[in-house]
Amino acid sequence: MTKNALPLLLFAVSSGLCQTPDKPDTLQALLAEVHQLRQAIQTMTGASQRVQIALYSLQMQDAAVARETARFDAVHEKCVVEEGQRQKLATDVQAAESDLSSGTVSPNLVKELQAELREGKRQLESKSTEVQLCQAAEAEASSRLRNEQAILAELKEHVQRLDQALEKAAGADK
Repeated sequence: MTKNALPLLLFAVSSGLCQTPDKPDTLQALLAEVHQLRQAIQTMTGASQRVQIALYSLQMQDAAVARETARFDAVHEKCVVEEGQRQKLATDVQAAESDLSSGTVSPNLVKELQAELREGKRQLESKSTEVQLCQAAEAEASSRLRNEQAILAELKEHVQRLDQALEKAAGADK
């Protein structure tokens, strides 16, 4: 188009719109269609924003689950190590008790073995307390992880419902 043709076209279109049409029903139908399109655009914009918010929430919750999983794994690994150490101490204490009760230990070593046994029992008691504290921390970490996983499942369900609603709305528009 030339530079002069565009203003002429715009004038012709605006003149045509300003004139009273022969069929007022056609104009009303066009206005209704424009109104419906405007409502559809507003609805889709709102739906798009809700989907974006839901997806952002989903990403944030997924990160929270990953953090809680890492915390739980670290606490669980610590508990496994603590329990292994406790079991070794228990085995050492049992071996010392067994040696003392067998009577095969020389009288010179009995007092030394008894001192080692007392120290071993003290360490075993201390380690047992550490294991119990660790197990409590593990239970708490497991609980937090389950809570975060439940929230994530709810958000996934919400996103799925939004997807279905948008799919249904898109099907209705066709």
